[in-house]
Amino acid sequence: MRSTQKQQPSNPHAGTRSRNADPESADSDNPRPEEGQHQLETVFHDVRVQFEKKFHFRPISEEAPGRDLLPPLNTLYRCPEYTVPPLQEQKHRLNAVKNRLNDFEISDWHQHTRHRSSLLPILNELRYRVKGEFVTQAFAKLYECVAAYELIDTEASHLYSVHLCEAPGAFVTALNHYIRLNCRPRMAWDWFACTLNPYYEGNCPGNMIPDDRFILHTLDRWCFGVDATGDILVRENRAAIIERSCQWPMVHLVTADGSIDCLDVPEEQEERVSTLHLAETIIALSVLGIGGHFVLKMFTLFEHSSVNLLFLLHHCFEELHVFKPCTSKPGNSEVYLIAKRYRRPTGIDEYLDRIYDQLLLTDTKKPRSTLFDPATIPAAFLEQVTTCAAQFVHWQADVIESNIRFYGTNDPREDERLIEFKKTIAAMFFERYRITPIRATDRIVRGINVAGGTNLNQKESHGTYNERRERGSTLSVLESLQALRERLDHITLTRQPINPDAQFDDMPSRKTRPSYGLTVLQELALTVGKPVLRVKNSKFALISYLRLLNETIDLYRSVIVDEGAVQRQSKNILRTESNGTITVDILAYASISNFDRFEKQLFHTIVCKIMQFVHAAGATPTGTPTQLILENWLALTQFSVGLLYLLKLYVFESIEQVSLTRLALRRLRPDAVTNLLALNDAFSSCMASTLSGATKAILTLVPITSLLDGDFQYAMLNYNNSLCLIYCARLLDAVEKAHMAK
Repeated sequence: MRSTQKQQPSNPHAGTRSRNADPESADSDNPRPEEGQHQLETVFHDVRVQFEKKFHFRPISEEAPGRDLLPPLNTLYRCPEYTVPPLQEQKHRLNAVKNRLNDFEISDWHQHTRHRSSLLPILNELRYRVKGEFVTQAFAKLYECVAAYELIDTEASHLYSVHLCEAPGAFVTALNHYIRLNCRPRMAWDWFACTLNPYYEGNCPGNMIPDDRFILHTLDRWCFGVDATGDILVRENRAAIIERSCQWPMVHLVTADGSIDCLDVPEEQEERVSTLHLAETIIALSVLGIGGHFVLKMFTLFEHSSVNLLFLLHHCFEELHVFKPCTSKPGNSEVYLIAKRYRRPTGIDEYLDRIYDQLLLTDTKKPRSTLFDPATIPAAFLEQVTTCAAQFVHWQADVIESNIRFYGTNDPREDERLIEFKKTIAAMFFERYRITPIRATDRIVRGINVAGGTNLNQKESHGTYNERRERGSTLSVLESLQALRERLDHITLTRQPINPDAQFDDMPSRKTRPSYGLTVLQELALTVGKPVLRVKNSKFALISYLRLLNETIDLYRSVIVDEGAVQRQSKNILRTESNGTITVDILAYASISNFDRFEKQLFHTIVCKIMQFVHAAGATPTGTPTQLILENWLALTQFSVGLLYLLKLYVFESIEQVSLTRLALRRLRPDAVTNLLALNDAFSSCMASTLSGATKAILTLVPITSLLDGDFQYAMLNYNNSLCLIYCARLLDAVEKAHMAK
């Protein structure tokens, strides 16, 4: 039911209603001209507000002499966590509004807010008229930040920028577009980015963006750290970013767009992302040159962690702003900190090292402490934080309440207002920022429309917040079993193969060995990093399938409580037969505690089996009618798929999927032995020379660009998806049988 409460909205999403909008008014369908003019003026005012959601922190040197001096190093992390009552009041106010959404079905709600949002017309203009490279919402937001706060010296001869937590890369393409339109024609630009590696299978999909359409074509510009994860909370990875930036004379701009999926715990978003935001800030302050700028995405500003971060930035930069771009979804808490002209205070490096050391501590038994002693934070600064938080809460709450009011209603007057608002804000956006097309040769990736590719792992959410919380609560074994079976049935009934005609023999045309004479050693690109203990995401299976499989495995392990039995299963995961078949035991697969160790075991088993073929056939494999059958092999990692790729190109003539669970590698090549031994020697040499203990593992055999070039990847994807469902069905049957036997 629509609220009848009168409201004077200060944003475009709060509906404006004149007196004659009353349904009982005789003139409600025929507003007078002056009312129409008044509505246009109101819309124009509301549009302007969207470009002015800003807060500028004033200098506080008058209230706090010595502002430029950081609080003493020995005062850090000495005080327990604290709260600021006025900020907590704002938090409760916002949560009270958000709580009204708890029973809204999320997909319906998102459809409703998308309809009311002004973002789509702007993005469509950027995509189809401006023809921006890889246009996403992030593209528009970064362009706004750079343009509104003049973060680029347009007369400079060279620009150096670092982009943290950058996937999928639209900040980079937006910055390039701005440079090409506004900077001197001969200005040079160097950049690199880091993010959680979308190709590292141990990264949790809830913490990363798997979309690699831009990353794949710019891999040399991405720094995934020493361990290949891209995790900036790993000391060596932070050092790698700093070291790479030191190759430049200075860094002019750092952007940081990191976040964590908090859909099911929105009340904890600020604290959950606080460590990430502080880590991004530490790296930015470590690499920026004096006078450089920093753009950091944040959310609400209610907790001590946010107060501390704002206070640190206020010390380190000449200007500190909070900005919500008009292309940021108006109903969420997202804001951007714009920190201008870095001071690089004396002693900052030691200061940052101390903070970073504290971030890495994981002792949950010790009471948590806060970065700054609250006594060192002036009351005048806290007042500014409170004023800032209150202003952004006001804007956000207005939008949410307006969206609630018009949810499920049919209001022609409001529809007219929305049409006018969307048209007006799009016009003002392009008038204000003057975004026009750039030449195709000025794009970062030339000749390829990276946005035209397919992002196979779109985020999906269903049900209400309360329903999702209920599903996340502790369930009995039978309840969990039933829920997983329902999800399995749904995926099985609705799944569609991707490029269903793809075959395992569909290798890239450039890999035709007779034409190019490539050898297996030329093909190899062995890289090392953190061992994958559990596959959480993969370029060769849909994340929704992997998530279902992992949850099924967790249930299986909870029922099979005998650790001795689990360990015995894991030792017998591979079975070889005299007819050339290597079988993975599905139940034993659920017992794997170290996926890297299993993969290397499989590698050696395959090599030994092929060599048995050769010895059985004589000195040469030529003409030997042998085949290797691989059964139940979930080839989910770059290592596994790379092995299969090399076996096809350099050891066997053909790969054929002979059933839902079996792959047949047929007809050994004349140089199969030479290639296989070269591969094995290279692998063994890498293991011996670069790996120490269990801290590093070989993650790849060939470049990811080779594995994702051609239809081979889709054959692999469809096979793994199907096999994931078979694994789930078998494991759930075993769970039911074991539970009923108790």
